[in-house]
Amino acid sequence: MEKKMEEIVCIKAGLLIDGTGREPLKDPVVIVKGNKIAEVGKESEIKVPENAKLVDLGNLTILPGLVDAHVHIYGRRSYGPAEEIITPHDLKVIRAVEDCQKLLKAGFTTVRDVGSSIALSLKRAINEGTIPGPRIFAAGRPISQTGGHSDIHYLPREEVLRMGVLLADGPDDCRRAAREAIRDGADLIKIMTSGGIGSEKDHPRYPQFTVEEVKAITEEAHRVERRVASHAEGAEGVKIAVLGGVDSIEHGFFLDEECVRLMLDHNVYFVPTLCLVEVYKKAMERPYDMPPWRLKKQEECIEAMPKSFMMAYKAGVKIAAGTDYFGPPMRAHGDNADEAITLAKYGMKPMDAILAATRNAAECTGVLNVTGTVEAGKFADIVGVEGNPLENMTALKKVRFVMKEGKVYVNQQQTTEKS
Repeated sequence: MEKKMEEIVCIKAGLLIDGTGREPLKDPVVIVKGNKIAEVGKESEIKVPENAKLVDLGNLTILPGLVDAHVHIYGRRSYGPAEEIITPHDLKVIRAVEDCQKLLKAGFTTVRDVGSSIALSLKRAINEGTIPGPRIFAAGRPISQTGGHSDIHYLPREEVLRMGVLLADGPDDCRRAAREAIRDGADLIKIMTSGGIGSEKDHPRYPQFTVEEVKAITEEAHRVERRVASHAEGAEGVKIAVLGGVDSIEHGFFLDEECVRLMLDHNVYFVPTLCLVEVYKKAMERPYDMPPWRLKKQEECIEAMPKSFMMAYKAGVKIAAGTDYFGPPMRAHGDNADEAITLAKYGMKPMDAILAATRNAAECTGVLNVTGTVEAGKFADIVGVEGNPLENMTALKKVRFVMKEGKVYVNQQQTTEKS
């Protein structure tokens, strides 16, 4: 049987920001063979194969496929607590499929879903080609202590467990919960070591779990090469998580100097979800259906969040971009470039903000070997935007071209194609 020849594509553009931190390259050429990048360089240095299909993106800036290291894809469209109960599961699934399409069209070729009962199945559907969407790495059911951030406080315990949360107390029970998540097929484990904004009866500053409980989870996860991400907003929760061996801190709204030192010493990634500070500010004027307890806690975080972010950034903590977007107004999927834009707005250098949403987010997720930079040997995940994001970060929201693993999903640019 004759072997099918891999398609060869030659992409030309005005500028390349390759995600490595190197200086941008003018008039770049990227040769794609099948689903991988074969060559990258200046047009004068690359010999284009005669049988290559030419895709000329004109003056667009091309970047690696964007990566969001903190999303929830579960079909939510409001902030009201009742939505979890009154919205049919199949409707949530349909909405989640739409969100996958929105993410891909916005240039996000990889996402890390840190808690959703739907995401593990979405991943399978995307991988088998049933629906278009980003490459998903999913935690599935998050692990919370009883009464913790993922425990839905106003519901009976039995109902909470049915809705897709693992409640665990004590090291042995935490070990069991980690094994259950792995049994589900989780790509990573998500835990809660502090209270949070969206949980009624706790506060972001309240620590949750003990170091021993966290160690039980991380030991089980690391035995099977799974990473552990911890929701940790208050300083004590961050310290518990880092000392317990987690791989990334999510949120970190109330960091102190000891938190920063520990993250540096233990080589832990920080996913600050800083774009939420803009959401919280807007919610003071238009709260939609947010309950009063959520609004109160959001207001308390607004001043602290930028300070914590800059403290970690200036100290050299590794930062990955993650939005914590989950579908409702102000946190809709498709607007996920908001995080990189907000990181730059509050003091991060534009190149560093781009790296946070490409290389760093890929490394935090554990997939830098296959994506996150435009380099030979990696998946052909390539995004073209109108404008130069180093000059104006909002260019990241002007996506005109999206290629994931060599397949074009968006091409709004007038291109020349020859073969």
